[in-house]
Amino acid sequence: MKKNLFKRRSKSEIAVLIIASVVMGIFVASYVLSYGWAILAGLKTQDEIVMTPFALPKEWLFENFVQAFTILEVRGVNMIGMIGNSLIMVIVGPFLSIAGSAILAYVVSKYRFPGRNVLVAVNVVVMTLPIIGSTASTYRLYSSLGMIDSPTLMISRIGCFGGNFLYMLSCFNNTSSTYMEAAKIDGAGHYTIMLKVMMPMAMGTASALWILQLIAVWNDVNTSLLYWPSMPTLATGIYLFQTTTTMRATKHILIAATVLSSIPPLMLFVFFHKKILANVTFGGIKG
Repeated sequence: MKKNLFKRRSKSEIAVLIIASVVMGIFVASYVLSYGWAILAGLKTQDEIVMTPFALPKEWLFENFVQAFTILEVRGVNMIGMIGNSLIMVIVGPFLSIAGSAILAYVVSKYRFPGRNVLVAVNVVVMTLPIIGSTASTYRLYSSLGMIDSPTLMISRIGCFGGNFLYMLSCFNNTSSTYMEAAKIDGAGHYTIMLKVMMPMAMGTASALWILQLIAVWNDVNTSLLYWPSMPTLATGIYLFQTTTTMRATKHILIAATVLSSIPPLMLFVFFHKKILANVTFGGIKG
């Protein structure tokens, strides 16, 4: 099968495939080696990491990973509390963001009204324009609304524009409107059609986007650092711990905590990578 596949390709195509495979192999190897080094470093003492960074541990200190739950503490919140804050952010935030984008995409795709194409153009413009310098104005707005360090900050996670909107728009464009017409004949209203007929058909794409955004939010440092300082997430806590304990012998604990924090997104990708690849491809949705 593979031989026939190569026979159907030109020499230039085969050369490109070989080069791409080598580059991707080096790229993957760099990640695997870096992660393996981090695991071994988390099993060492502080002195071993400095003196023999690439050697195996003299003594395998698995207790470093246990100590990370007690030693890693910032702003009065330990590692378990940070994990809880991260779970709130990764469950609620992406859900609100994707839900808002899905509703807008559904309306733009399935209903004809003046300005619908303008909304798509505005989304493209918003994604194209640079956002550098908007952090100060965003903080000022949230502060004026009393959303800093408040549960109401989650309202700001509701998103309509962005990449999620384009993905969901493509998904609904590739979904036949016949289902809507059949539901209308049976007496279903607009909200019933949207929530019980069309949205379930888009759950494959929405869930894939949710997994991708979950991984991004889990590793997000700035949101909790700037807007929710009393509830640091795990990513924010590790960052603050690193910057405030430079002179203390805690590098091995910091590396152990970093390895532990990488496990949830790594497991998500391992178990759901087929779902991601099956629903989201290079800039488009598989129909």
